[in-house]
Amino acid sequence: MTPSTDPRPAEEIRFLRASVAHQCNLSCVYCPKSSGMENHTPARLRGPGHRLTTAQYCRNLDHIADPGVLRGISFTGGEPTLNPDLPVLVAHARSRFDRVELTTNGRHLAGQIDRLAPHLDVIKVSLDAVDSALSHQIMGGRPADHEVAVAAVRMSLAAGLAVGINVVAMRRNLDQIPRIVRLARTLRRQAGAGTLYVSVLDLYYTDETRALWLDEFVPIDRIAGQLQERLGGGESQDRGGCEINWWQDDGVQIRLKSSYESTYRAQRCDRCPVYCQEGFYGLKHSVEGWVTPCPSSAEALGVHLPAGLAEHDAQARLRPLLQELTSTRRVENSFSEFLRRRGLADAHHRATIPLTPVTASERDHG
Repeated sequence: MTPSTDPRPAEEIRFLRASVAHQCNLSCVYCPKSSGMENHTPARLRGPGHRLTTAQYCRNLDHIADPGVLRGISFTGGEPTLNPDLPVLVAHARSRFDRVELTTNGRHLAGQIDRLAPHLDVIKVSLDAVDSALSHQIMGGRPADHEVAVAAVRMSLAAGLAVGINVVAMRRNLDQIPRIVRLARTLRRQAGAGTLYVSVLDLYYTDETRALWLDEFVPIDRIAGQLQERLGGGESQDRGGCEINWWQDDGVQIRLKSSYESTYRAQRCDRCPVYCQEGFYGLKHSVEGWVTPCPSSAEALGVHLPAGLAEHDAQARLRPLLQELTSTRRVENSFSEFLRRRGLADAHHRATIPLTPVTASERDHG
């Protein structure tokens, strides 16, 4: 399957979020660390003795890809580049999935980019501020890591990839977003190759990060209103319940992800006491072979694909999850319901946030 330089996946593609590292080399304030970030696994399966080898992980990717329900894969972690065999995993995924993406903080990308680039459609680099001190405050690590992230964007563009700069929108970095757009414009012009966009993400709620969410939550629909006023209607995509809106701004694409309007839910969601923000839109696979549709390590919410599992046994375990995924239904106003169930003050946050203009061209700043 040939990589694409289009940063927008087809609306109908369902993704597997493949965690290939359980740890991370940063400590971002918005990351739910105790729940495993995106490596959701029941406690009894955690630890070195349960982790799959690279060959075993690839075999599980085969099991998951075979039914044809999940045609996209996004490599996550922890930090995926901490896995030295990431290029092997990505190359294998290229042969089984129509769409291959990678999200990284870029700190260990330099030693892998040449082997990764031929097999990726999109690489997403996290950068939450242009100001290096604020970036360090949000993402942890070392103060110099900010420049490493910018270098990762440069080398990914030089490799001819479609590159996204991921920004989690919070009160503290809202005024950084127009600066990130201008930085992206400069990087794209300097590279003369590749495709670059800025992806503004809504702050994801977990019980672990509740205090941060209450202090920092920014309504993405307010930002979308600014962009629409400045740049016009843009282009909208329904990505499994998250509304994705795209704008073009002076050579750079801006992508906004919002889960406000609706999500897709399965029958299990009706009786779930958690009622998560994201809904049921794909599957997640951990380094231990745990497969779940839910942002949870609860034993009852997933299945285990251990090493050595026969094909027919793997499909028997996966079949109920895949059937559930294909029968999910769109639920309107699910974000309001989520806020109600979690006791979160939606009206307060929507009413009191002062917004700096989200995007501005070079000519507006001399």
